[in-house]
Amino acid sequence: MHAEAIYSLLSYYKVAHKPAQVLIYTDSEAAFRQVLGERNEVVYPAVSSAQWQNWRGNSNKVYLLKIGVLGHAAQYYPGNLLFVDTDTIWQADPEPLFKEVEQGKYVMHVSEGRLAAGNLLSRKVHKHLKGHAFPVGTQRYFVDERTLLYNSGVIGMTSAAAERLPEVVDLADQLYATYNKHIMEQLAFSLWFGADRAVVEAAPYVVHYWNLKAARPLLARVFREHAGQSLEEFYNQMIELNIKELHEAEMRYRNLPSWRRTLLKLIGRNWQMPRVSATQ
Repeated sequence: MHAEAIYSLLSYYKVAHKPAQVLIYTDSEAAFRQVLGERNEVVYPAVSSAQWQNWRGNSNKVYLLKIGVLGHAAQYYPGNLLFVDTDTIWQADPEPLFKEVEQGKYVMHVSEGRLAAGNLLSRKVHKHLKGHAFPVGTQRYFVDERTLLYNSGVIGMTSAAAERLPEVVDLADQLYATYNKHIMEQLAFSLWFGADRAVVEAAPYVVHYWNLKAARPLLARVFREHAGQSLEEFYNQMIELNIKELHEAEMRYRNLPSWRRTLLKLIGRNWQMPRVSATQ
């Protein structure tokens, strides 16, 4: 994941006209410093092992760590916050997103559409959760035919709004307890944000290639071969991998009807991560 994180950061520096302060939440600070060197605009907040564990909530889910990270950032580095997963590539200066956040709006990566009309997992989640009430404080949340699911690869909010993040943890814990599927964290954010106001999508500014876990060994290899020599060379080699195009191609395959994917698999034409040779 170091390769993903550093590629994301370098892509941000390429497009940001006035780079914001960057907080890297990691248990491998030394590894990042060794590659990035000392940068005044990059901070590594200190988080204890006990705190990392506490952020996993009662449901003990790694997905809830981003809520803890946002809450910590809001407390110690207040301002307009954008949480970004490591598997992201910035395409445009996100300054407009920061302005949306400053105006009190919420940001998530992209709408995945209505839960009830989504992919097989989304439809299963809708089926299991509809009719349930999830009380959080004075609010009661429901999943119905109109419920939208947003991808949480990017999350934006003000530090003031982040004071209510324990509500998202509470909601997510209830969702996980009702139907234990990994997307409950993003559904909790979607319900919590959506109950308050419309959500701004970050997708025009950043690519989130969450579906390319198979690419990680290749990214790690490019990182080993080039990051130690030159960050510019590492960045150029990452561009040559065409991650955005691979992400889009895999998503097109993923979104095919199940019968077509089964047929393609039977004839040996199912989507696979291409074998790419990184140049020296």
